[in-house]
Amino acid sequence: MTCPYCGFDLPEETQYRLHLGLEHYGRLDEAEQEGFKESYRSENDALDRFRIIALGGLVLLYFGFLVVYALLAA
Repeated sequence: MTCPYCGFDLPEETQYRLHLGLEHYGRLDEAEQEGFKESYRSENDALDRFRIIALGGLVLLYFGFLVVYALLAA
């Protein structure tokens, strides 16, 4: 999809709506603004889920190294 305001080419509908909302929010009608808000919430939820999973992975890695060190140091 191509942005009608700046000509920027975007491969997905979600990215298109996020671009419109972040770069051209004042030019959007109410329906497009709602589409942006929905896409933004969805993207934010996905990022929060990723952060939690990444933090869990780092904690498991840390304690895994701690257990290995404890076993080898004993």
